[in-house]
Amino acid sequence: MKEVVVAAIKRGEVVILPLEHGYVYACDAFSLSAVNRLHQLRNDPPGIAAQVIISSAAVLDGITQGLTIEVKELAAAFWPGLLTLQLLQNQSLNWDLGDGGSLREFAVRVPNQSETLEIAKETGPLAIASATTAGNGPVAKISNVHDLAALDIGEIPTGPLSSVVALESGKLAVIRVGALTLEELRKVVSAIELASE
Repeated sequence: MKEVVVAAIKRGEVVILPLEHGYVYACDAFSLSAVNRLHQLRNDPPGIAAQVIISSAAVLDGITQGLTIEVKELAAAFWPGLLTLQLLQNQSLNWDLGDGGSLREFAVRVPNQSETLEIAKETGPLAIASATTAGNGPVAKISNVHDLAALDIGEIPTGPLSSVVALESGKLAVIRVGALTLEELRKVVSAIELASE
């Protein structure tokens, strides 16, 4: 089934993949038509950017700019896992994650899901969003009404969201506390702060 999913992604199609606590729609992050289809499946309002998953922290060098030592330390400590980093995109990238190219930042992580990581190694960065309509919770089981290629591993247990850390003007701020607490993050980067309300 992995080969079928990889082939579908390379054809510019949207697929369904498992993550730690739910299924997501996924597609080639550099395929504008596929990213648009992903947002259509979810009925997302205009201007919503998809997240990105990559196979390893090494990929960051090619898709981001302004990486700091602290960002690399967080990635080394918590990837694969439930840490999402909000980083500046490399200005040479030719992609539109659904925001019309208006955002300079994007959300990226390496999920702790072995089959999905294998697929990302073969395809490159994937744009993702929960395999449901906008505003609904995680999807634990595949109900494939759109007849998409899917990597079905059965029911996925629910669990916490990823913690989101943003790099803003060279400083790290936690904008969502999820699976990782502020204390856990500070054990790696002591200067990290909660984002101001």
